[in-house]
Amino acid sequence: MRPDLIKIGKISGASGIRGEIKLFHDSGERERIAGIDELFLSRNGRGAEGGVPQRVKILSMRYAGKTPILSVRGIETREGAESLIGAVVYVRKDALAPLDEDSYYVEDLAGLAVVDEGGGLIGEVAGTIDNPAHDILRIVPDGGDEEILLPMVDEFVLSASIGEGRIVVRLPDGIAETATRRRTSAPATRRREPGGVE
Repeated sequence: MRPDLIKIGKISGASGIRGEIKLFHDSGERERIAGIDELFLSRNGRGAEGGVPQRVKILSMRYAGKTPILSVRGIETREGAESLIGAVVYVRKDALAPLDEDSYYVEDLAGLAVVDEGGGLIGEVAGTIDNPAHDILRIVPDGGDEEILLPMVDEFVLSASIGEGRIVVRLPDGIAETATRRRTSAPATRRREPGGVE
């Protein structure tokens, strides 16, 4: 992936019969994407030819509620628009308006400590998975074991602070109980003293 590109969302649908596409963008703020004039589309996360995202020129942008509706060069029919549904959308970083203090890019979450509401360490963010309904947060539990997959919705992801290096989550009951058992049953590590034995 080109280092100057950043993921902002995905193509979520077609609109009308003239090839317009609906853009679901992660920030949800109009101001963030107001100045963009091109997109880079990656189908199935692999990119177009050779894994390189395909550059698409934006001809016009309007809104239906909070959803941006775009007309792009080369797409003039509903069928053409539908062929883009699910494509991951990237833009040049320098084309975006600056982030608000409480906002972040999804890519910035990788490596953050994951804690519960009481500050207890759950693990670390390994990355995210693109999903049609909402992204999925991949968490590597403290002490290893299977990844925790957590839907990135307000009910479970309470806050994220890139500056503090952590994300606060509320795990669903079943997952929370399993994570608690892992933390409390993890064997304590013992230090080997110099010249001694364990």
